[in-house]
Amino acid sequence: MLRQITTCTDPATTIIERHSATGDRTVLYYLGTCRRHRWLAREWRGQRRRAPGGEGRCGVVLDYRSYDRIVQSHVDLWIGPASIEHPQKHSTIAHTLRTAATSRARSTADWARNPWEIETALAAALDHAATIAEAIDAGAVDAESGQHQVLAVLSTAETIDAATRGA
Repeated sequence: MLRQITTCTDPATTIIERHSATGDRTVLYYLGTCRRHRWLAREWRGQRRRAPGGEGRCGVVLDYRSYDRIVQSHVDLWIGPASIEHPQKHSTIAHTLRTAATSRARSTADWARNPWEIETALAAALDHAATIAEAIDAGAVDAESGQHQVLAVLSTAETIDAATRGA
C-alpha cells in the first residue's frame, strides 16, 4: 500500500525502515521524510538512516503490513489524534471505522453555520471507509476488493488530513 502522510514534494532526507521481529526480517514499511517534516515520523518505529540523494519523497510510505495493521496504523497515527474522541480498537475494523467516522462527523456537525470543506471531506471519507468495511463484514462485497477500497480511501483521507495540518 502506498501512503502519503505529507503534501510536501521535497526529497526525503531520512528513511525509516521497519522489519518484522521474526527470523525472516521481512520489511513492514519504509517512510521517507524531509528535515522539515521529521516531526511526523516520531510515532513511526524502525531503523532511521540518512537518505542518499534522490531516494524517495517526503511523506511517502510503502506499507507492506496486513490490512488490519494498516487500518490500526491509520487510527493510531492520524484518525484518533484528529478526532474529538480517540476511537479505540473494537471487535471489528468496521466498528472501529464507524466510531471514528461518527466522532469526526460530530466534530464537524455545525457545517451549516461554519462550513469547512476539508473537515467535511474527511468526515465523508471516514464514513465511506466505514461503509465499505461494513459491507465486507456483511458479505456484500468481496473481502479482498473491499479491503483495497478501504485502504485507498484511508490513504487519500490521510493525505488530505496532512494538508489540514500544513504537512
